[in-house]
Amino acid sequence: MLRHGRVLATRRTRPPSAAGRWELPGGKVEPGEEPAAALVREVREELGCRVRVTGTLAGEQPVGDGLALRVLLAELVGGEPVPHEHDALRWLGPEELEEVPWLGPDRPFLAELREHLLDGHRLGGGNGGGAVRIGPTVRRPTGPWTPSVHRLLRQVRARGLRAVPDVLGVDSRGREVLTYLEGAVADADTNDLTDARLADVGAWTRELHSAARGLQDTGPWRSTGVAAPTVLGHNDLAPCHLRFSGERLSGVLGWDLAGPSTPLLELAHLAWNGVPLCRPGAVADAARRLRVIADAYGGVGARAVLHAVPDRERSERALPALLARIPDIERALSSRSLG
Repeated sequence: MLRHGRVLATRRTRPPSAAGRWELPGGKVEPGEEPAAALVREVREELGCRVRVTGTLAGEQPVGDGLALRVLLAELVGGEPVPHEHDALRWLGPEELEEVPWLGPDRPFLAELREHLLDGHRLGGGNGGGAVRIGPTVRRPTGPWTPSVHRLLRQVRARGLRAVPDVLGVDSRGREVLTYLEGAVADADTNDLTDARLADVGAWTRELHSAARGLQDTGPWRSTGVAAPTVLGHNDLAPCHLRFSGERLSGVLGWDLAGPSTPLLELAHLAWNGVPLCRPGAVADAARRLRVIADAYGGVGARAVLHAVPDRERSERALPALLARIPDIERALSSRSLG
């Protein structure tokens, strides 16, 4: 049974020769029963949850009385496993498979199982960049910029910045290993990036730039081309990279573009994706949400953020539509303040 790149192992209580040893959950195939159906039934009876069979590992192992053990892969699709015929269970990641004493027939399957677990659970939405989840970790491909990004993450975490993943190292496939950040992913299409959430992202961006201050790192960075950078920033603040607990920002993903920036360019990209200025909308709403971003960050004006967008998003196909709307948004900003 698999979930988020980990496999469930269960500890036997009987017979005495097997007590205290671990196995993959399952059971015997009844006469006339298909192996996949047998696994679904056995898991339901033994653990009280539902699974969907997705594949099979190679080979089989004799288990006595003319029987053979085969291993089918199945994803947990309903309920939480509760041991009824075992005294313990554990979710094991690929690096944890050797932490338990397995029953002899299960052990030959571990090498192939480990490779399957390393494939992880692919994270969809946004610019995933090949990221997968394995238990409490995220694995992502690395590049020449990765060491600099890791130094940035370590510094800002050490200075207490919230919603930032911890750098755990590199796995056997050469991917970076970061902590998985819980929370609901923002979705600009359903307008769940509320004003309160947008304000918290603006305030967090100020906290990021402050926490990154003093890091002397010449890169290489993946994100380049800023003529006169004044801060180290995230450089890709979009709803797909933001997780929330209620209205509070709980996780910021997608750090591979982090590097030299300016406050206005950072906020301009947030405005493009989060107001969002990349799509048509009410002018009054756009002006209000630009103020939300600028006021939450502090020390910048909403009008300055607006005028930084064309420079930041100059390659976007939707930019001409925004350029036509900028005078109207400016008038809306001026109706209450100069921005």
